[in-house]
Amino acid sequence: MQTSAPAYNVFRRKRQPALRCAVPLDQPVPSFVSGETWDFGGTVTGEQPPPGFKPEAADEAVRHTGYYLFHAVQA
Repeated sequence: MQTSAPAYNVFRRKRQPALRCAVPLDQPVPSFVSGETWDFGGTVTGEQPPPGFKPEAADEAVRHTGYYLFHAVQA
């Protein structure tokens, strides 16, 4: 049985756009991710992650906090 990679909504910090917060689609967005300081950056899956996104680290972080912070890197 094959399971699909989870999908995440990704938010970019406005003043530090390389700082990203990934939140699984079935999780609430953390309260610190507000429209004043963050922009919606799209939806991604762990199968085709953006540069800097590590699916294993995301899984672990989400288990503990409900979200995953990462630094986007230039490809």
